[in-house]
Amino acid sequence: WVWQAFCKEFGAPEEPPQRLRPRQLSYRPGEQALVSYVAERQWEHWVLEDEFAIELVAGEAERIFRYPDDPHLPGLPQAASALEAQQLIPRYVRLHPYRLRVEAVRYRPGVRAVLRHIAHGRRKGAGKATLFVRVMPPRRVDRLLAAAELAESSGFVLPRLAGCWPEGGVLWLTGVPGDTVRELIRKGKPPDPGLILENLAQLWSAPVPADAGRPRKLTAGLRRTQRLFAQVLADEGAQRALQRATDALRPFAEAWRPSALAHNDFYDDQMLLTPTGTLALVDFEEIGPGDPLLDVGNFLAHLRWTARFRSGAAAKRSDAYRRRFRSAALERFGWDERELALREAFSLFRVATNPLRHLQRRWPQTTEAGLELVAEVAEGAP
Repeated sequence: WVWQAFCKEFGAPEEPPQRLRPRQLSYRPGEQALVSYVAERQWEHWVLEDEFAIELVAGEAERIFRYPDDPHLPGLPQAASALEAQQLIPRYVRLHPYRLRVEAVRYRPGVRAVLRHIAHGRRKGAGKATLFVRVMPPRRVDRLLAAAELAESSGFVLPRLAGCWPEGGVLWLTGVPGDTVRELIRKGKPPDPGLILENLAQLWSAPVPADAGRPRKLTAGLRRTQRLFAQVLADEGAQRALQRATDALRPFAEAWRPSALAHNDFYDDQMLLTPTGTLALVDFEEIGPGDPLLDVGNFLAHLRWTARFRSGAAAKRSDAYRRRFRSAALERFGWDERELALREAFSLFRVATNPLRHLQRRWPQTTEAGLELVAEVAEGAP
């Protein structure tokens, strides 16, 4: 059905793909589902990919679109085309590239895209400039710009905003050299936890502006994720694990209130360690009213997930760093261990949607194990 829908919309290719596989799923039961697919064809030593998505909205006909023509990201077709981007950049960035190369870094249909624009100058020896391009629904641009100002309160190095096309939802940011903290943890060369906590502490201690945005509603997030799992998990054991997890988290979510300025989506892949030894924050879109313990809990949750569901040295190093980071945070701020554990468990509940969103082969089994892990942490697992 998927391939027939593709051919109906775009026409049948002369050489059909050898493989069609789903890549990502966004799903709100009863409302909307969006699935992205990759059609793969072998060409000599290369694999050619054609990415497209099918969106189903309740009460409407299905909508099929193909990268980069994403109806939710109106600026993506121009930003992803070297020819059109070369004409676009001088209008919004103080740069007049003689030659431009575009590389796709990340794409989530309907949500966001990250590209790399590599601009070369006209003169010999002029070198090149690399810009990272974030493409989002235009309605989110103001939110990101406001969050960028709030991020200045932290101790992190930040990429500089080089240009913005609000109507297209396109922002150009300068690149920051370095390795992600996630990579360094898995290599056994992570930064000292104190360095991360020091930079976060500066953010948490900053005043919360009146226009800093609405705080998160944890109860709404809990219910939304619970509905998703209740719809897709057919196994009786998984349903019991879901009930156990939500029973453990509901009182916390209902009682939670924001207490400070916070990152609100903090984990190890959001930071780079630069060659000079400073930390850079490369994703800060969610900064606003929040909770310092929830920032740390989210960081710990990602490390615990890696430790549980990966194997080998990466798993062991992630677990060792999680314990080290947790101890450092508790000692530095004098937090209650139980309060931190509840926030880690809540963050794990969100992380447990990843196997489904990325359509991993054994996502039902991984999700059930993840929900059991949520309950264990909420109930006091070290």
